[in-house]
Amino acid sequence: MKRLVLLIAVFFLCAGTYAQNPVVSADSLWSGDDQQAEKFYNDGIKSYDAKNLQEALKQFDQAIQLKPTFDKAIFNRGSVKLELKDYAGAITDFNRSIELGPSAKAYFSRGKAKEATGDKDGAYADYTKAIELDASHAQAYYYRGDISFEKGEYDKAIQDFTLAIQSKSDFAYAYNDRGSARFKLEKFDDAVADYKMATTLNPSMAFAYNNMGSVKKKQKDFKGAVDDYTAAIKIKADYYIAYNNRGTAYFELDNFEAALADYNEAIKQKPDYAYAYNNRGNVKYKLKDYEGALADYAKAVELNPSYGYAYLNRGIAYEMMRKNTNSCEDWKKAAALGINTADTYVKNQCK
Repeated sequence: MKRLVLLIAVFFLCAGTYAQNPVVSADSLWSGDDQQAEKFYNDGIKSYDAKNLQEALKQFDQAIQLKPTFDKAIFNRGSVKLELKDYAGAITDFNRSIELGPSAKAYFSRGKAKEATGDKDGAYADYTKAIELDASHAQAYYYRGDISFEKGEYDKAIQDFTLAIQSKSDFAYAYNDRGSARFKLEKFDDAVADYKMATTLNPSMAFAYNNMGSVKKKQKDFKGAVDDYTAAIKIKADYYIAYNNRGTAYFELDNFEAALADYNEAIKQKPDYAYAYNNRGNVKYKLKDYEGALADYAKAVELNPSYGYAYLNRGIAYEMMRKNTNSCEDWKKAAALGINTADTYVKNQCK
């Protein structure tokens, strides 16, 4: 996906609900400490709403010190820690919240913290537990689908993205990511349909237009691809990936001037973008500017020494300049990086 764009949401509990509806046992009343804990808790909510996370953290700490079993404060402190990227601390709080009262939101939030630490299997298990406790938990399906996507399990990802959409019909991100999974399975028409729905639900979703353009390019609908990349750029003027991709569509349409302009813009926006240098080199090669092409291919491999296609292309440019020794050196490097075409060139043209 993009990497797939994750929809981040913190399930924060609202201020006041605990105070307005106190759970009082039949044989006890709220103590003064409990009332003070409630005040710290509500102050923590206000601080969080004001984006003052450190202050919110202190206030939840104070609430928990006064009332160690204050589940809502413990959960919310974990949520703040998650936003502050204190993943170990967040997991500790969510563990405690689950001990006090298992809930879908606690399992889901712990799953996000685990995923952030690289524990994909643990995160997957927590998302699954969240779904067991709340079968309509759209985000748990979505996040679990994302993990399946990253593992290359595209059918499983599609199932979860579909369940997310069934639980939340306007879930634009789930439509986009299901489209990406379908694209991976070469279900191009279905992928386009999903991307269209994503952009209908969220017209500002630039990456969905970009993704749709890439599907159309795969279908050799290069004019349609140009239109989609252009839509993405109108939404996000600094979208260097869309400039690069539109350049590749223009290249296929033999509109080398437009392609060159797009690659120039992509490089202007991201000077270390190796793909744009390689692609600009291809345009210069087509325009018989072999020296210019060589310079761009050289920059591409400087930025990404494992970029096999840039070595392959530079070798072809060297060949056009009758520099056969240089050609063979580059083709051998490309072949070592797994480029089959380069291996063929080495066998047929290099001694």
